[in-house]
Amino acid sequence: MKADPIDFRDRAYAPPVRTRPGGQLLPQRALPVLQQGNSSACTGFALATVVHWLLGAEGGTAEPVSPFMIYSMARRYDEFPGATQDTGSSLRGALKGWHKHGVCRRALWPREPMPKEVPEDPRDDWWPDAMRRPLGAYYRIDPRALADMHVALADVGVLYASAMCHGGWSEGFGLQPAAGGAGTRTLWAIPQRELAPGDGGHAFVILGYTHEGFIIQNSWGREWGSEGRALLRYEDWGANAMDCWVVQMGVATSQHLKVAESASLRMPRAGKVELATEERLRNHELAPYIVNMENNGRLSDSGDFRTSEGDVQALVGIYLARAREQWKLAPDAPVDIAIYAHGGLTSEADAARTAARWIPALYERHIFPIFFMWETGLLATLGNIVKDLFDGEDTRTRGGLQNWWNTRLERTLARPGTAIWGEMKENGRLISGARNGGGRVLYDSAMKSEAFKPGRDRIHLIGHSAGGIVHCHLVDLLAGLKWKFHSVNLMAPAATVELFEQKLLPHIQSGAVRQYNQWHLSDPLESADSTCRPILGYGRSLLYLVSESFEGGQRTPILGMQKYLPPGLAERANVALHAAQSRDTQSATHGGFDDDEATQASVIRRILAAGAA
Repeated sequence: MKADPIDFRDRAYAPPVRTRPGGQLLPQRALPVLQQGNSSACTGFALATVVHWLLGAEGGTAEPVSPFMIYSMARRYDEFPGATQDTGSSLRGALKGWHKHGVCRRALWPREPMPKEVPEDPRDDWWPDAMRRPLGAYYRIDPRALADMHVALADVGVLYASAMCHGGWSEGFGLQPAAGGAGTRTLWAIPQRELAPGDGGHAFVILGYTHEGFIIQNSWGREWGSEGRALLRYEDWGANAMDCWVVQMGVATSQHLKVAESASLRMPRAGKVELATEERLRNHELAPYIVNMENNGRLSDSGDFRTSEGDVQALVGIYLARAREQWKLAPDAPVDIAIYAHGGLTSEADAARTAARWIPALYERHIFPIFFMWETGLLATLGNIVKDLFDGEDTRTRGGLQNWWNTRLERTLARPGTAIWGEMKENGRLISGARNGGGRVLYDSAMKSEAFKPGRDRIHLIGHSAGGIVHCHLVDLLAGLKWKFHSVNLMAPAATVELFEQKLLPHIQSGAVRQYNQWHLSDPLESADSTCRPILGYGRSLLYLVSESFEGGQRTPILGMQKYLPPGLAERANVALHAAQSRDTQSATHGGFDDDEATQASVIRRILAAGAA
C-alpha cells in the first residue's frame, strides 16, 4: 500500500479535553475477521472492518459491507488514469472513495472485479445501495501522538491505521491457540524486526490499547495471530507507523434514501426531474447517464465518474428501458436519444455541472440523455503556460494595448497551443476512431440492447465548442454503420471548416443528418469575448485563439465563427443558423452557450421538432 501524501486540506483530529482515558481499553465486541488473500486490498479490508465496527455500535447485526468496492474506489483516486496493475492504495484514497460514493453490501459486490452487469431490480444494485452508508466526519491523527490516539479510541472504539510491515508480522501464522482466546493476557505480540528490502506498508484497524501497545485486528484470517488479532507494541508503532485516521458513520438523510431507492432519475413532481442538492449525491444520480472517457478516447477508470463497458450497456439497455416505462411509451413508440459532448475548456467538475444542467432538462422533455465527458482542462493548462512564459509581467491589458497583447499571445502560444489543441483533437477523434473508444463502445452496446431499435428510435447530437469536433467524427463513423440522425446541434463548434466539410457536410447533403442546427456568436461578440481574459489576458474568443494560433500558427477557418461560415450552408433547407444575441440564444461569450437558458430551450425545441417531422 501507499502512505498518504501531505495534504493541507486534511482536517486534523483535536481530542476533546475531559477525564483522561483509562489505563487500558479492551475491545468489547467481536468483529468478523476478514481474509484479503493474495490481493493488495488491505486498505479496503481494513476500512470494511472499521465500517463493521461503526455499524455494530448502532445496535443489531449489520450486514457485511464490500471491501472490494472500497478498494476499487480507493484505486480510482490513487492510481494514474489507465493503471491496471494491483499496486495497492492509500488510506486517504479509500476514505475519499467512501466519502464520494458510500459503501455497499458485500452480497452486491462479493469479489474483486467490479460487477459487470446492472441488475434489473435497483435493490440488487451496488451503486444505489452504497448511498445507504455514507461517511460522516473523518480526521487525520498524527501517528506520533499516542495520547490523541488513546482519546480517539475511547471516543469511537476503532482507528484506521497503516504501518510498515516487517518480518515479525509473518510469524503470526500457525500459532498454537493460547488458553483464554484473544484476551489481552494471551494476545500474541508482534515481534519487532528490522525492515528488509521489499517490505511494504499494510493497513489494519486498532481496536484498543494496553500499557504495552495497541490491540489491532488484521485481515489475514483467523489463522493469524490470536484469532486475527495481535498486540502491536508502542516501540514498533513508533518506528514503523505510516498513517492513522478516526472516522464515524454519516447520517443517511432522506436524500440519501431517495437516491438509493430510485431506479432512474426522480420525477416526484409532474414532469420535473429532482436532483439532490448535495454535490456528491447529485453526481451519484447523474453518473449512470455519463460516459466518461480519458486519453485516446478510452473509457475512464479514474475520477468521480468512472465508466466500464457494463455501464454503457446498462445505459442503453436498462436505463433506456426504465425511461420508456417512466414516460409510459408504447412498445413501438420511438424515443428521442440525445448524445451531448461538452467543450474543450472543461475540467471534470465543470463537466459535471454542465451535465447537471442538461441531463434533467432533456429527460423532462422525454429526450433520453447520454452525456460524453472527456474533460481536458485546456484553459487551466494554457494559463499555466502563459504564467511560465510571461513570469513577472502584468498580463492585464488596458486601453489600446489589448489588440497588441492578443497578437503577442497568438504568436507566443502557437507552438505549445498547437501541441495541446492537437492532442485534444486527437482524443476527440479517437472517441469514434479507436476500437475501444467510447463512441464505438456505445454503438456496440446499443446494437445489442433490447431497449434500442435503430429503425424506430431517433438519434440527436448536441455539442459545444470542441464537442463539435467529437460529433463530426461520430457522425462519420455511425453514418457509415447505417445510423441516421434526426438532428445535429452544435453550439460554437471549434471544428475547422475543413473537418466539417470532410466528415459532417456530406451526411447533411445525403440526408443521413436530417437537420443541422448551429448557434454561434456574431463577429462583434466573438471579437470582444472575455472568456479567456481572466486566465490568459486574451481579449477575444477561444475560437479566435484557435483560428489564429492553435492550428500551427496559420490562420484557419473555424466552423463556429460567423465570418468563416461555409458558403451556401445557410441556404440549405435542412440547416438553421442562429447568431447571438437573438431569441434562440442570449449567450454573449463562447463559454456561455452551454449554460444559457435561451440556447438550451432552443436546442430542445429543435430536437423535438426534428423528431416530430
